[in-house]
Amino acid sequence: MANRGDKLLFPTMVVGSLPRPQWVRDLIEDRKAGHVSAQHAERLLDNAVPLAIRMQEQAGVDFVSDGEWRRESYVKVFADAVDGF
Repeated sequence: MANRGDKLLFPTMVVGSLPRPQWVRDLIEDRKAGHVSAQHAERLLDNAVPLAIRMQEQAGVDFVSDGEWRRESYVKVFADAVDGF
């Protein structure tokens, strides 16, 4: 990550969700299907987020995030909030 005093010509960040490993996708599906409790899934995902952050740091991303790995899907957030879907 660049020093805050540096002027970045092209600051980088992940737009949208960071691609998830298969085990994270499987865990989200298992949580959704009720095969894994929400609490257990959250604990596992809490432990996975540092990996998402380290991956971005290793790649030299300037602005890192949790990768949105806890989210089932981006579209679902809107579909749940709006009637008619």
